[in-house]
Amino acid sequence: MAFRFPLEAILHFRQSIEHQQELRLRAANQQVARGQHVIETIDARRQALRGEQARALGVGMTAAELRFGLQCEAELLRLRGEFELQLVRLQQLREQQREIFQQARRNRETMEAVRDEQLRLYQQEAARREQRDLDDLFLLRREYLRRS
Repeated sequence: MAFRFPLEAILHFRQSIEHQQELRLRAANQQVARGQHVIETIDARRQALRGEQARALGVGMTAAELRFGLQCEAELLRLRGEFELQLVRLQQLREQQREIFQQARRNRETMEAVRDEQLRLYQQEAARREQRDLDDLFLLRREYLRRS
């Protein structure tokens, strides 16, 4: 008789949930990475804008050009602030998803531990049955040889 785990469907369900939560965690990690990339891009653009302004001031620029450059930098700072807030929110969501994923993993591991324990008990009982059968066979053979 082969081993049959009566809660196999539940184990598969737990594995499926864990996989889904892992995919959601990966998506959350990607969103955080994208948010960080946007902030880095804004910072690079601000740095480039400052360099352009410094060169332009060296050769001469109009007040309107200077004012436009300052407006651009102010807008980039505003955008950076918005993206920083969004990044904080995304990081919080990622942490929540990490907790959900870890709980799903613990649930699956618990179910696997139950299955492994039942398998161990099954194998132990099978070994006992096999030994009992061998003992019975030995006794039958000894009795047969004694009678002959």
